[in-house]
Amino acid sequence: MTESHRLPVLVVDDDRSILAVLQSWLSKAGWIPECHQDPLKALEAYSLRHHAAVVVDWHMPHLDGLELVGRLRAENQAQTAYVILVTSSEKSDLLDQAFEEGVDDFLRKPLDRQEFVARMKAARRVCLLDKEIRLRSEQDLERRMHAMALQRVSALAGALTHEIRTPLATVKLGVERLAAREAKSPTESHSIVSRLELAVNALAETMEDVLETFGMSHRTSRWGHFQPAKSLQEAVNFMQERVPPGVELILDIDPAAQAISGHGDAVGVRRLATNLLANALRHTSSGSVRLTLTPLADGFTLDALDTGEGIPPELLPWLGEPMLLNSENVGFGRYIRGNGMGLALCRKIVHRHQGTFAIRSMPGMGTRMTITMRLDLPGPASVEGQDNFYSQAGPP
Repeated sequence: MTESHRLPVLVVDDDRSILAVLQSWLSKAGWIPECHQDPLKALEAYSLRHHAAVVVDWHMPHLDGLELVGRLRAENQAQTAYVILVTSSEKSDLLDQAFEEGVDDFLRKPLDRQEFVARMKAARRVCLLDKEIRLRSEQDLERRMHAMALQRVSALAGALTHEIRTPLATVKLGVERLAAREAKSPTESHSIVSRLELAVNALAETMEDVLETFGMSHRTSRWGHFQPAKSLQEAVNFMQERVPPGVELILDIDPAAQAISGHGDAVGVRRLATNLLANALRHTSSGSVRLTLTPLADGFTLDALDTGEGIPPELLPWLGEPMLLNSENVGFGRYIRGNGMGLALCRKIVHRHQGTFAIRSMPGMGTRMTITMRLDLPGPASVEGQDNFYSQAGPP
């Protein structure tokens, strides 16, 4: 049983021997039991730890089971435990009364181990489903709040890039003039001008990437005939200087994919591969980052596999949306390196090629990003609507 399925359960009974038996049964069934003879101490424990389930005896001194259930329900209306009431009474009207008070299940003493364990299995299913629904609801609320904040950030990004365009264009023109006069300039300046040209072009492209991520770019896809292998080679060449010591960057092109070609956005595919590599290299301190290209009947598969730190399962649902992981509402932005804009841009490029984008990762085992893209489209597909983006916890 996975650790996430080992849920905490509060057991309350004034009989020490029954507590010992239930603790043994629950531990073997994969629960984490906390046992109390005193119902008042049990209430204190619940207020601190909010157990997923509660097994409580009806007749106890100081506070009977139904009174305890009533206080539990009042303690936290937003997240209440699954309650099983246990009694030795034979009264036939007890069942209606128990359910009216908020009990979820009911067992009579003497308890049968097989029946008890079966009821607790049902309780676990309900608790896990409630946990999943609650998590999805919280994530949905976070995304809506983030979308509202993102609108303000988009306006700011648009204003900033507008102010940057003019001086950037001036710098770019100056660098181009220096490059044109290369034959007349000192030899030692050639490499400097070359690096300046790369830096200016990278800055211009980054600015357009930011605008495109926020849906404000006027850049159109440069759709045409191209070879994916060539775009990947350009991306690897560009990233060579960023490879950390102790890490090997590998480009693995299937011989059958070496010459495949078709219609698509060559620059977009290069930017996609560059972002995937940058992401992998940022989180890989030793081992390798491997980029693999294999052919498909109507396109190709691009696979980026690294031996890095991996992605915690709780972060996977938040991937692929710009700046969402850095949101204060999510609660773990301070642990994240990067702002998510690279993956958001990659999603759009894949969507434009009517492809699929899957991420599979596990902490300590690395990450695999697998992308399929079509090469038979006459033009770019619309990026409106739902795309085929998936993330999953597991060995890459």
